[in-house]
Amino acid sequence: MTHRSPLFTLAGLVIAFAVFFGINLANSAPRQAVDDGYPSASPTANTPTDQPSPVPSQTATEEASPSGSPTETATQGAEDAQFPDKVVYAGRTKDGSAAIAVAVLGDRAAAYLCDGRNVESWLRGTAENAELKLQAKSGDTLEARLEGSKISGEIEINNEKLDFTIGEAKPPAGLYRAKGSKTTIGWIVLPDGTQVGIQTDDQGASQAAPELDPNRPEVDADGEEVTAKPVEGNEEI
Repeated sequence: MTHRSPLFTLAGLVIAFAVFFGINLANSAPRQAVDDGYPSASPTANTPTDQPSPVPSQTATEEASPSGSPTETATQGAEDAQFPDKVVYAGRTKDGSAAIAVAVLGDRAAAYLCDGRNVESWLRGTAENAELKLQAKSGDTLEARLEGSKISGEIEINNEKLDFTIGEAKPPAGLYRAKGSKTTIGWIVLPDGTQVGIQTDDQGASQAAPELDPNRPEVDADGEEVTAKPVEGNEEI
C-alpha cells in the first residue's frame, strides 16, 4: 500500500479550498449586481395587498372640487343683485313717448311718468330682491328688475303698456316734486340735462311744468312760489 506524505495531503487541501472559494466568488457577484440595481425580489414586497393606496394631494382635491353647486351660485347671484340704499334712475320709455324716473330709498320706491303735456302718473311701492313693484292711486302699475346698473320693466298706464330700460341719474339729474296750495308739479331731469314735467292744478287741469333750476329750487307756479324737492323714494305722493 502506498502512503501519502502529510505535505502532499496539505497541498491538496489548499488547492481544493482555492477552487471552492473561486466558485463561491463567481456565484455571489451576479447576485450582488441584481441586489444593487433592481428592487428586492421578495415576494412580500411585490404582493399587491402590501402596496399603499395612492392618496390624492390636497391641491389635487381642491382643483377637482367644483367651486359651488348651481343652486349655491344662483343664490349668491341673487344676493349680489341688490339696489343701492339710495339711488335714482331716469330715462325715456322705449317708444320715446314719455320720460320715467324711479327713486329708491332702502326697500321703498317712488316713480313718476309724464309726457310733458297731459299724461302723468305717480306710483309708490317696494324695492326688494332686485325687483320693483309699484302702484298708483289710479290703479296704474309698474314692475321692473335690476339688471347691472340699470332697471328694465313695464309700466301700465291708462290701459297702455310701455316698456323701459333706464340707468342711474346722478345729481342734478333725478326726480323732483313741488306742491303748493293749488298746484302740484313733477319734473324728471334726465342725465343729459333735458327736463320733462307737468304742472297740475287742484281741478285736474295740466300743462307743461315751468323750467326748474335744481340749484335754485324756488319756482313760480301761476303766482304762487313753490319749492322743488328731490324725491327719495319714501314720500307720500
